[in-house]
Amino acid sequence: MPQLTQHQSQSFAFTRGGDQTFVLTDNIDTLELNAQFNESRARSGETLSASAQGDALETLMLSGNGRIEWDNSAIDTTAVAYTDASALEGGLEYTASADVQETIVLGGSGNGADVLYFSEDASRYGQEGDGIDTLVGFDGMQDTLFVDGEIMASFETINFDHAVTAWDAESLEEAFTMAGEMDSGDAVIPVFFKEDFYLYRDSGPAGLDENDFVLRLSDLAGGPNTFSDRRDMISKMAPAPEGPFTDVLVEGTVNGTENTPDSFVLGDDDAWWDSVITDFELGIDRIDVSGLTGTDGEPLGFDDIRPMFHGDGTDLLIDDGSGFNTVTLIGVPKYDSGAPLGELAYALNAEDFLFA
Repeated sequence: MPQLTQHQSQSFAFTRGGDQTFVLTDNIDTLELNAQFNESRARSGETLSASAQGDALETLMLSGNGRIEWDNSAIDTTAVAYTDASALEGGLEYTASADVQETIVLGGSGNGADVLYFSEDASRYGQEGDGIDTLVGFDGMQDTLFVDGEIMASFETINFDHAVTAWDAESLEEAFTMAGEMDSGDAVIPVFFKEDFYLYRDSGPAGLDENDFVLRLSDLAGGPNTFSDRRDMISKMAPAPEGPFTDVLVEGTVNGTENTPDSFVLGDDDAWWDSVITDFELGIDRIDVSGLTGTDGEPLGFDDIRPMFHGDGTDLLIDDGSGFNTVTLIGVPKYDSGAPLGELAYALNAEDFLFA
C-alpha cells in the first residue's frame, strides 16, 4: 500500500518589508506569513511582497500589522485557492488568478485598507458557477476593488440602473440568466441573490454563458452603495520626514525645493496668515510651528492644527485661541485611511509632520 503524504504548514515572520520568494517542499499545503513591523514601518505602509512555489500549496494565512502584497497570477508563483487575511491589520494588496477558484477572506473595518485586482477571466461563471471567486468581508468604505483595471464605484462603474434582485430565483443559474437578459451592454451590474451580493458582467455573446465575469461578495460590510472611487487617494501613511532641513520662512507664497527636506517656518508675527506653500512634499518636508503661541501665551499643541483637503490642495487650520488662520499646502496627494470622505489627519498627523 502506498504511504500517504501528510500535508503541513510552514510559518515565516518578518519585521520589515521587501521581496520574498519561498520554495516549499511537496508536503507543505499552507503558508503562514506574519508581518510584524515596528510602528513607523507599519504606519508608512511599508509592504512585504511575497510569492511561493510548491506543488501542494493551497492555503495562505496572513497576519500582523504590516502590509502584504500577493500576486496570485504571477508567473512562477503557485496559485493558492484560499487566502485568509482576516488577521492582517496592515492591509492586503492581492491580484487574483485565472487558474484557480479563489476565496479571499478579509478583516473588515478593523483592519487596514485592502486593494484587490481581478482580470476579466480571473472570476468567471464557468460550468454551473464553478469558476466564481468569493470575497469575504470586503468593506466598501475602506477597501478598493479593480476589475480589468477599472475601479468599482457605486453608480459609476457599477451600473445600479440594471441591478437584478433575484430574491425569488430558485438557483444561481436562474439569477444570472436574469442578469444576462438585461440590456446593460458591457457594464458591471449588481446581482442580489439570497444573502449574497454579486458583480456580473455579460462578457462576449449576449446572455449567460461560462465566460461571463461573476464575483461573489459575502458579508459585504457597509452595503453595496459604499463602493467609492479613491483612485487619487493612497491607503497608507507617508513616512515621517527626517531631514536635515533647510529653513524657509513662510510669508505670502513660498516654494519648496524638489526632493530636498524643507522646514517651512511659521514666524511669531502674522506674516504667515493665508500663506501658500507650493511643492510641499509629504514625508520629506515639515512645518515648523515652534515659534507660535496661543492667546494664553502657551506654545501651540498638536491638537491646535487640523488638516483639511480641498480641490486645490490641503489647508492647515491653526487655532491660536482666538480663531483659525490658514496655511495652504499645494502638491499634497489625497490620503485615505478608509473613512468614506478620506481622513487626512491619518497622513498629516501633527506629531509626525509638524515640528513643535
